[in-house]
Amino acid sequence: MFRALFVLGLVLVAPWHLAAQSMTRLSPESDRAFDDYIAAAEGKLDWRAHVSLNDTSVRIVPAVLRPTVDLPGAIIHDWAGAVFVPGATVEQALAVLQSYNDYKRLYSPQIAASKLYGHEGNLWRVYLKLHKKKIFTADLDTEYSVEYRELEPGRWGMLSHSTKVAELDGGRSLPVGRGHGYLWRLNAYWVLEQRVGGVYMECRAISMSRDVPAGLGWALNPIVKSVPIESLQETLEATRRALQ
Repeated sequence: MFRALFVLGLVLVAPWHLAAQSMTRLSPESDRAFDDYIAAAEGKLDWRAHVSLNDTSVRIVPAVLRPTVDLPGAIIHDWAGAVFVPGATVEQALAVLQSYNDYKRLYSPQIAASKLYGHEGNLWRVYLKLHKKKIFTADLDTEYSVEYRELEPGRWGMLSHSTKVAELDGGRSLPVGRGHGYLWRLNAYWVLEQRVGGVYMECRAISMSRDVPAGLGWALNPIVKSVPIESLQETLEATRRALQ
């Protein structure tokens, strides 16, 4: 009983310990490691469906054999998810994904503000203010370069690369690579496929966050590593709701 109460107390205190830590920096080594990871991942993209579905529920799976990779002071997360939306079309799915000015409504509360900077052809530039609350509350100014590709009739691919991720501290945007490290980088790769009776949507999200403080890994690792999974789940569910 004493051990159970001790563990519960530590788990409850740990988030406050994490949030109260001094600011940290994203190391150049981890930044380069993420770029190398992305280059390798994109080199293997075949733009095919890889998540099998049995119904219309969202399904999340590891995108690779090891969906989390430990770096010096950081963690790479690599997960894929998919959903089938009956009665919807690829064109409707594209319209939802490209409604960037409306993301603050479609994807609330994950996205608190959104703005389309502009686009030329299939290249888009986007601003999103992310809001996440779990063991901590984080607000981030983020910007993305997004490319849409028509793979063949009825099939589209989308690549979204974060070009800026800056944590907000008291409403002030911190320098990129400084902060608590709740999120350092975020890329996403979508496949939209018209199928009989509806549209199949798959999203692979590759992100990087800080690591867990020494001594708290056993308590916080499961929580920290669940955040990217839950974010992907919420994104796919919100996209499905918008189509329905």
